[in-house]
Amino acid sequence: MTPLPAHGERKDGIFAFPIRVYYEDTDVGGMVYHGRYVSFFERVRSESIRGTAADVDALFDIPESEGGPLTYVVSKIAVSYHTQAKVGDVLIGYSTVKKVRAAAIEIDQWIERDGERVASAELVVAIVDKTGRPQRWPSDARACWQEWMNDAANAV
Repeated sequence: MTPLPAHGERKDGIFAFPIRVYYEDTDVGGMVYHGRYVSFFERVRSESIRGTAADVDALFDIPESEGGPLTYVVSKIAVSYHTQAKVGDVLIGYSTVKKVRAAAIEIDQWIERDGERVASAELVVAIVDKTGRPQRWPSDARACWQEWMNDAANAV
């Protein structure tokens, strides 16, 4: 199998991103600490939108006159642990859009090692203004989410 580029890649609506497990990610026994998986999921999501209209930086740069600045909040996360990863492992994190709502998206994420599922998560990520109130997606950001969701649905 060809290794993934360091910045990850999107194929058929699913973004894949390589993650190496370092000692700092583990407990005293060398196993990945359970809370680190949430960080891994965050890293995969962040990289999946980098440089797009859905990028955190693009949303934060929307001027007040146009309803900005906007940012993301995770309003729900449910993590399941399937097997243990350990220091030195090279994992692949995946992220795909399951549903696009007016002011949020539903995302499925999972982490694998050599094709074996290590952990998975279901998330709801909302978009809010600087006061924390939910806002509708800007049309270009919504178009990104919709395209990725449709690409994944059409690939099945």
